[in-house]
Amino acid sequence: AKAAGIDGLIVVDLPPEEDVELCIPAQAAGLNFIRLATPTTDDARLPKVLQNTSGFVYYVSITGITGSAEAQAEDVAPEVARIKSKTDLPIIVGFGIKTPAQSEAIASVADGAVVGSAIVDRIANGDTPADVLAFVKSLADGAHRA
Repeated sequence: AKAAGIDGLIVVDLPPEEDVELCIPAQAAGLNFIRLATPTTDDARLPKVLQNTSGFVYYVSITGITGSAEAQAEDVAPEVARIKSKTDLPIIVGFGIKTPAQSEAIASVADGAVVGSAIVDRIANGDTPADVLAFVKSLADGAHRA
């Protein structure tokens, strides 16, 4: 993966208790291992989630499946602050971010925003590559305005 130019791995559903299986070898190879924190990650669990995490922490802004609800900056802000109080890593927020305005709002309370389903939806709906790229640029512009 490192030789192919990959900087890090996001492996969902792999708990920190299993770090020896993939996390530690990935980091030894020079790859970041990005973990997810969620609205249900309490203060007792957070240190374990942050252990061996590198690159950034991916905060899942909503419970449920991706693309099913909208992230709200006012709900995300206290959680980002809570996580930031325990780590120096950037906190990037994903799930429920579908528009440039949402990207801007989330990036105003976090270190960045992840948009996935909204891009996939545009591709699935037949948007041209140029239209998809324009949409992605508008999302990035929103985040950079924050």
